[in-house]
Amino acid sequence: MQIGVFTAGENSPAEIVELAVHAEAAGFDVFAVGEHHNPPYNSSSPATLLAHIAARTTRILLSTATTLITTNDPARLAAEYATLHHLAPGRLDVVLGRGNTAKVFGWFGKEIEYSLPLTIEHYRTLKSLWDNRPFIWHACTRSPEIADLAAEHDDGLFVFADQTAHVERYRSQAANPRLGVLTHDLDRGAELGPDRLLVHVRTPADIDELASRTS
Repeated sequence: MQIGVFTAGENSPAEIVELAVHAEAAGFDVFAVGEHHNPPYNSSSPATLLAHIAARTTRILLSTATTLITTNDPARLAAEYATLHHLAPGRLDVVLGRGNTAKVFGWFGKEIEYSLPLTIEHYRTLKSLWDNRPFIWHACTRSPEIADLAAEHDDGLFVFADQTAHVERYRSQAANPRLGVLTHDLDRGAELGPDRLLVHVRTPADIDELASRTS
């Protein structure tokens, strides 16, 4: 099981970078950052953040948690993350998510009512444009269709530790199931037997405390 940390983006961009550097020094496998466009978050451009983190680190895996497949142009996503994939080969994967804030959809000229068909359409476009892509995960909180999509394409499924309704549906269909879990509580997340477990952190002290529990 890979163990890492994630931030929703509550810190400043510079602080997010320092969290990643600290996580690598503490021995964690993965650092992930979510994409948010509304206050109080500061992670509206995860590709930029992860590129800077890649330049400041040497081995830790870099991921999104998540990047919005609905409001972003899939061609732009392919261009940005493919570039990062070349700059940090073997260190990137991507978690795709729908988003759940209506006003953010409006800012990008989309409507939240169409988020599910947008997810499926944009995912297929992204996949067609990006052949040499790293591993892709799908964030699934409420829609069984997302679990089905992940299973159909042999991708991973990411869930919150308290939102696991479609995990068994995914595992029963996927040829090579890979489960990721985002959690605020290490023990609760580990109970799900994930392939990747990411624990929420806000400060370097949080990382140190987590490292003491996982060493």
